[in-house]
Amino acid sequence: MDINEVGFTAFVIASIRALEEDKSPVLFNDPYARWFSNERAVGAARQMDAAFPPSTTMVRFRTRHFNGFVERGIEAGARQVVLLGGGFDMRAHHLARPGVAFFEVDQRAVLEFKRTVLADHGMEQPPSVYGNYLEVDVPHGLARVGFDPEVPTLIVWEGNTMYLPPDLIMPFLNRLAGAMPTFSIAFDYFSVDLQKREFETDEDMERLEGVERAMGASFPTGFPDLTVFETQAPYRVADSGTFAGLAEEYGLGDMVAAYPEDWRETLKLYRYCVLV
Repeated sequence: MDINEVGFTAFVIASIRALEEDKSPVLFNDPYARWFSNERAVGAARQMDAAFPPSTTMVRFRTRHFNGFVERGIEAGARQVVLLGGGFDMRAHHLARPGVAFFEVDQRAVLEFKRTVLADHGMEQPPSVYGNYLEVDVPHGLARVGFDPEVPTLIVWEGNTMYLPPDLIMPFLNRLAGAMPTFSIAFDYFSVDLQKREFETDEDMERLEGVERAMGASFPTGFPDLTVFETQAPYRVADSGTFAGLAEEYGLGDMVAAYPEDWRETLKLYRYCVLV
């Protein structure tokens, strides 16, 4: 299958995760990521580093953060986890717990490729909804593969919002809320209006555009104000913050503190949020 059919960014993120075992400290364990890595994607990850050195570190931080979201949510009673647009996310396997069902929603090309790779290693793809989640009926599709909308659920929406048409996001979230009464959804985002490219400094814009070039993608969407999710949809912001702000917790506080001040300022634009 042509790599471009699947989506190049999924391979880049898998390649960054595959390198984690060589880092110190190791922030997470994803023994399957190397199955989805390749030379071209590793080259793109190096290009990201060249454009803005902390960019791949923030991918490491966000992986650790979303792992924690799933682990804490399961401990608190969640019994279903939906990986929404997760690419080659393997949390359904390395975070599996007894009594917890995982589901995936993504483009058919992504999931078919992933299913083939897993089959080659004697593993199965979890119950999945094939299609663009902005276009298909996600709750109905999930119900067809065993999802129970009444059961407490976690949704991991990692590495998606910045790529999406801004006018389609809120209608999608409203459709989810209308069909699923009890869930939390965690996502990453840029806290700047990327339609208008209203950056505080030219350096901020140059760094982000350098990452875009490395990923071979553009970022049309950002959220300067999270209250939009509370005024235009029936959500409450339960948690938010910058990924760089997690450095101390992850044992990398000194490294991030040693970044030049303008780097640290740029990193404030990349954040996480949990809606309930």
